[in-house]
Amino acid sequence: MRLCRMMAAAGLTLVAGGQGVCAAESDYYKGKQIRLIVSTDAGGAYDTYARLIVQVLKDYIPGNPAIIIQNMPGASGLKTANYMYASAPRDGSVIASTHASILTTQLTSPGAATFESTRFSWIGSITTDPFVGYVWHTVPIRSLDDARTREVIMGGVSVGSSSIDYAILARDMFGLKFKIVTGYKASNDVKLAMERGEVQGTFANGWSSIKTAEPEWLRDEKIRIIVQHGFHKLPELPDVPLFIDLAQNEPDRQALVFMLARQEAAKPYFAPPDIPPERLAILRRAFDATVRDPRFAALASKASVALEGPMSGEEVAALVAKVAQTPSEVIQRVTRMLSEKK
Repeated sequence: MRLCRMMAAAGLTLVAGGQGVCAAESDYYKGKQIRLIVSTDAGGAYDTYARLIVQVLKDYIPGNPAIIIQNMPGASGLKTANYMYASAPRDGSVIASTHASILTTQLTSPGAATFESTRFSWIGSITTDPFVGYVWHTVPIRSLDDARTREVIMGGVSVGSSSIDYAILARDMFGLKFKIVTGYKASNDVKLAMERGEVQGTFANGWSSIKTAEPEWLRDEKIRIIVQHGFHKLPELPDVPLFIDLAQNEPDRQALVFMLARQEAAKPYFAPPDIPPERLAILRRAFDATVRDPRFAALASKASVALEGPMSGEEVAALVAKVAQTPSEVIQRVTRMLSEKK
């Protein structure tokens, strides 16, 4: 077992097909079941990715355990993250896929987030997925600049979700005239509210979510994309401005970099804290092999979801640690804006 732990620390526990796994752990998952908790309802991008990855991931875990999906929507991933931190078994039998906002929510909403993101057992991230903001096609907003002079009703879930957090920053830092409506259960509910005319748009929704769940919106020009939230423009949206380019000084830029960094690991997977390191190594190497597997790429292509810039568990853990080291004055400024009632 000591050798297993040494190999796990060195990342040598597992290679594709299960060879090289310590004997003490190679049979752990045989005949067992892994529960994959997804922090959204069925049908969205997070759920789509999860249902694709389980088809391949099990083949790279020694013992080939069954993997079942449990949807646990609520508070943009907070419900899932809090459960994983406080209640989920710490034996490698439960893993989760949740909103990337949990990389920063502990710092910006410490009352709601009862977890420490640096303590999670990070397994990897499938893709980067810059968010985009858009309005319904009937709204008299043609560009982001129009929102400086005309009010726009933007809907979202709650503070802690990118749709609301980014809208608040846009309003309070750059003076965009957003009336922000919260309280929707999930992004799908925001989309339905937009179709009903309750809200006029949303300031942040995953690009892959739109392409996966509402491709006809793009085809039929039902929405008008007015902003994108990555660090680089998407090839499909060369004329849509970047949110970060609104920053005119270093404090503004630091605040946006802090909030946007979580999109680098847009579809993160993790286990609770303190699972046995040799099992974490098994899960990490199985994840790495899965995202490189041509079968997974084919499944993703058929579902029209992106596989751009996957990250290993070690890389996600390093990103989380980097985010946690953001200067306190930057976090305090962002937190102040997100906590003010307006």
